[in-house]
Amino acid sequence: MENGLSLNEEEIQRGLLSLFERRFPSRTDIRICDLTGIIGGWENEVYSFTMGYEEAGERRREDLILRIYPGNDAPQKSAREFNVMEQLDEIGFPVPRVLLLGLNDSPFDKPLVVMEKIDGRLLSSVFFESPEERRGELMTVFCRVFVDLHSLDWRPFAKFIHVDPSISEGTDPYAFIDHKLSRMRRGVDRFRKAGFGAILDWLEERRSVVTCARLSLTHGDYHPKNVLLRSDGAPFIIDWGGADIADFRSDLAWTLLLMSTYVDPEIREVVLGEYKRIAGQRIEQIEYFEVMAIFRRLFDISVSLTEGASEMGMRPGAEEMMKQNVDHIKRVHTLLQERTGITISEIEALLSTLT
Repeated sequence: MENGLSLNEEEIQRGLLSLFERRFPSRTDIRICDLTGIIGGWENEVYSFTMGYEEAGERRREDLILRIYPGNDAPQKSAREFNVMEQLDEIGFPVPRVLLLGLNDSPFDKPLVVMEKIDGRLLSSVFFESPEERRGELMTVFCRVFVDLHSLDWRPFAKFIHVDPSISEGTDPYAFIDHKLSRMRRGVDRFRKAGFGAILDWLEERRSVVTCARLSLTHGDYHPKNVLLRSDGAPFIIDWGGADIADFRSDLAWTLLLMSTYVDPEIREVVLGEYKRIAGQRIEQIEYFEVMAIFRRLFDISVSLTEGASEMGMRPGAEEMMKQNVDHIKRVHTLLQERTGITISEIEALLSTLT
């Protein structure tokens, strides 16, 4: 494994060439060049490259991104990402154009998606290099796209994302929370993580005050490193493997958790305030959904470090990346204690070995 990526340049070039020749028979003299591995998050392997080819008597080139999906749920995750992005592109939502999905014919024995490469920079990089006034403008861009996403009609996406009928019918305002808590309980039982039961008990005791008024298409991992700003300032949202149909507050809470524990605790109020201003609505019980987000973060880390990251749909080497984020883990666990009074002994033991 080189630079945290499991394939070498020759393997990728050979595999992509074979795949493109099969998928695009009208293109000749296909060449793969400028291949670069992109070190990113815990889940996918990502590479940028250029494809040159002859078609209709013209020499053309496309700058592209290759995403390779590891983990036990890779076929479902890759298909969901491809289909959701294709649908979003069709309705004009700002995402890169997807080119192909490789499942059974993937040359890498793992599902893949190829999409256009946006010539831009991560919003996170631009934000921290900008003066205060510009940061305010960027925060508005960040939150406006998030609100726009949650305002979309979720129903066209239901053909790609399974929604339990009890939730989609909208007759039971507690159906979403009950379904979510049931899945969380099954995860605790499956991986024998009894220490997380206390969080579930806390959530279940307060379930009656949380109703879901409407569903939304959700991103699942929305943060400034998943927003690309093109040179003209236009934002493009990437990394849709966690897309779902859910209560929008679960998506917002995840974003608040990541930004407050990776960046600055005070940024939570900035993001939440701007989201509410743009949406023009109150957001009830967001703290409840933040506790659910804390559960998700700590549970994913715990299972990955005891059972292997592939169990949670993550890439090889993600375990080591998690261990290097000890300050983040500590902040999330501290936030759990502040919000609920709950301490997870397994997380405390983990932190003691990493510090």
